[in-house]
Amino acid sequence: MHDLRDPKRPVVKALADPTVRQRFVDQGQEMPPDQQTPEALAAYHRAEVEKWWPIIKGANIKAE
Repeated sequence: MHDLRDPKRPVVKALADPTVRQRFVDQGQEMPPDQQTPEALAAYHRAEVEKWWPIIKGANIKAE
């Protein structure tokens, strides 16, 4: 079994790259340092969806 936090994994390397992190920030994504693992980033995204989905649905907001 592979350790998903292994710094050799491409996604871990990408999330540690300042250019990649800046692209996330430019798109409005907050990237705290403790979210540099795939699991932590996935958990953050799940929490954001759970937080914002009722508001989006309640306001009947649709993608254009």
